[in-house]
Amino acid sequence: MNDELLKDFFLVGGTALSLQIGHRISIDLDLFTMVSFDDNQMLSGLEDKYKFQLDYQSKNTLKGEIDGVKVDLITHNYPLVKPLLNSDGVRMASPDDIAAMKLNAISGNGTRLKDFIDIAYLSSSMTLSQMVDAYEAKYSSRNPAMVIKALDYHRDINFNEPIEMLEGKYKWKDIEQRLGQITLHPTKMFNQIYELKPHTQKEEKQSRNQGLGLSR
Repeated sequence: MNDELLKDFFLVGGTALSLQIGHRISIDLDLFTMVSFDDNQMLSGLEDKYKFQLDYQSKNTLKGEIDGVKVDLITHNYPLVKPLLNSDGVRMASPDDIAAMKLNAISGNGTRLKDFIDIAYLSSSMTLSQMVDAYEAKYSSRNPAMVIKALDYHRDINFNEPIEMLEGKYKWKDIEQRLGQITLHPTKMFNQIYELKPHTQKEEKQSRNQGLGLSR
């Protein structure tokens, strides 16, 4: 990312998160900037240098492919919660910023399975309270209460979305269980997701009742 053309852009999304916590395979490049850019000039530069194949273009937005890899360039004019990270010359958003963006995506459009999986895996390095704090810092006009509701609502998820994990195959019941745990215990940091032990229905009910103050 030392190219002058991309000097204002940084990597976000699942690929940036995977590079940091190593949970799933993601090769899509989501490149965000906090400033406006000339999409026509950018398109010309990307086509010349990288054989960029355009799929979609609008103001401050380019979506396409480079050598079969999906690449999105988007202006996302919201403040950084934490400074950008730099790994081997790759500028990328912090886990706090990625968590905020993931929560924003879930509360706005809860169809992407990978967003729920990413939040579940982030719970081993951040508490939900920390994620929500990051969300509030980044999107000050949004309602954080909607985030909690969205994390518990799974009817719109596209379960046909292909997901490839670095540690075997994901199990939705483990992801769903973890999402339930973090909403019940928002200040707690949890073990790695693959260390989860399946709860019985009775145990899960007891856990939820305790979290709501309904059992002794």
